[in-house]
This record gives sequence, C-alpha cells and structure tokens, in this order.
Amino acid sequence: MYIKKIFVICLVVFGVSVYGADKKLINVHDILESSGLKINYEAIDSGKTVVISREDQERTDTAIALSMILYVKAPYEDVLGVLNDSANQLSGYKNSVYIDIKDIDNAKTYFTKIGFRADEMDEVDELFDYDGGDKFNLSKDEIQKLQKVIRTSKNHLVDASSFFQEVLYERFQSYLKNGVKGISDYEHSDSDATVKKGIEKSTLGMIVFKNNFPNLYAYYMNYPNVKQNKYIKEKFAVVKDKLDGRVVFILKHQLLEQKDNFTLIAQREFYISNSLDAIQTQIVCLPYKDGTFVALSSQSYTNKVSGFARGMAVKIGRKVMASQIRPMFDMLEKKFNK
Repeated sequence: MYIKKIFVICLVVFGVSVYGADKKLINVHDILESSGLKINYEAIDSGKTVVISREDQERTDTAIALSMILYVKAPYEDVLGVLNDSANQLSGYKNSVYIDIKDIDNAKTYFTKIGFRADEMDEVDELFDYDGGDKFNLSKDEIQKLQKVIRTSKNHLVDASSFFQEVLYERFQSYLKNGVKGISDYEHSDSDATVKKGIEKSTLGMIVFKNNFPNLYAYYMNYPNVKQNKYIKEKFAVVKDKLDGRVVFILKHQLLEQKDNFTLIAQREFYISNSLDAIQTQIVCLPYKDGTFVALSSQSYTNKVSGFARGMAVKIGRKVMASQIRPMFDMLEKKFNK
C-alpha cells in the first residue's frame, strides 16, 4: 500500500463571499486564486465531483496532495443534515458501529461496545500472528501488551476485542490530556514520519484555515490547552468500520463551527489497522448559487513515495487517497444531483 503513514486533509474554500469567525468579509474567490489551483468552474457548476492533484503542496519528497470539490444542488440546511448524520460517515459495512462518547467522565463504558464478531476471525488471526511491522498501527508498548495477551489467551475473539478496546481507551485518555502530543509513535513509523509530527506539520501549514477561521484553527491547533468557545461544538466517537477490505477501529475527535452562512468541520481520526495511520479533515460547507458548496483538500506524508520511481508511487497513492474521500461526495451526488 503506497499511502501509509499520515493522511491529512486540509481546508480550501471557493465560490462566494462569507464572513469568517473574526467577522471580516471572506472573499472566497480571492482565496481560491491565491491557492494557485486551476479550477474548471464549468465542471464545478455541472454538479459533478471535481478532483484536483495538488503538486503545489507536495513540498517534500514524502508528500502527496489532492483536493475534491462539489456543487450540491440542494439547500444548505439539507446538505448539513446529511453531513451531520453519523450513519453517512460509515462505509456501509454490515458490522459498522459509530458510538458517540457523550459522557467523557464515564467514557470507558462506550469502548466496551465495540469488538470483533465471529465472521471477522481472519482479522483476529492476523492480530495473533503479529509481532511488529505495518500490518497494525501499534506502539512498542502496545505490542508488548499484545504479546502478553497472545501468550495467555483462551478465547482469541474475546481477547482481541478486549485488547483493542483497551488500546483505544488509553489513547483517548492520553489525547484528552495531551492532544496530538499524547499519541504514541507507531512501532513501524520512521522517526521523521510519526503521527504527531505529520499532524503538527500539516496543521501549521493550514494558512487558509488559520487566516479565515482563526477561532476554530486555534482550538484545533492547541487542543487541549484551549478556552471553551460557545460557537464551537466538540464531539468524540469510537468507530468500527471496514476500509481497504479490512476491519478498522477508529478514535475520532470532531470540532464544528457553524454560522448562518457557513459550516466548518474539523476532525482527527486515529486508526489501529488500515492503510492509514491517521487523518485530519476540514470540510467547509456554504450556500452557493441555488445550492451548496462542499470542499476539501488532502495531504499525505509517506516514505513509500520517496526516492526512485516516486512518480509512479505518487500516481498510485493519489488513487488510494481518492478512494477514501470519494464515497462522501458520491453519496451527495446520488442523493441531490441526479
């Protein structure tokens, strides 16, 4: 898998003027022009998803970048309802589970609600055969705990579920206390391509986000050392889904800033098993013409595209990235743009 280490989605907004969190008028067309993107406005207005390679953001040999935009031919409020429905954030896998953590002080009970089922024993067997490498996103300490589970287990299905529940809960507690810095480095990560370094670097580079939505950006950047803001809603969730053909467990932190004329969603997702280590996402949604404009762009960092044959690796990497983002846009197209 060519896209492995960090998958990071960054903000880009287009098409009309809105007011940002600091009350200044945001000329979105100017933002678009300053981004250097080459946009086919006719393609956008057709109501089809527009995918854009972002070579301008590939500033290191380990970077891949991509953007997607869509004009949805439906009212702003209708599109927000679809985006806010947690069911629409899942792949459709029959065993998918999305659990909102509504009581942080008693969060542990939420994590006990996810686990493996009998028809997922192939993934359980992979876990019990694991002793390091990029098949799973585990730290060295977590791998040591796993080895103890493997030695003492009498029921692989139950014990694999309990192990993942414990790992996710411990990561949740560490993130609450220390934010991104509390996320342990995965055993398979190079020292210059860890989750925390990738997220910190990408967040610092979100210039459009920082300049036009400073309140949410500051909250996002500095969490948990932040002051509460009445305009920013915060949610945590633990998720089980299937991506890239594998069962995956995800810890999710979402921030939402909503005004009459725009909604900005910023979230982080940390994976235990998948071709992704972590994702950062910012999605902007705002009224546009007779409908709604939805936009995002993405950056990934992986040493699997560095060095010799980078061009071919990046081409394949972008296809993998697109496969992870595209379902949300396909769903909006199918529902509203028939």
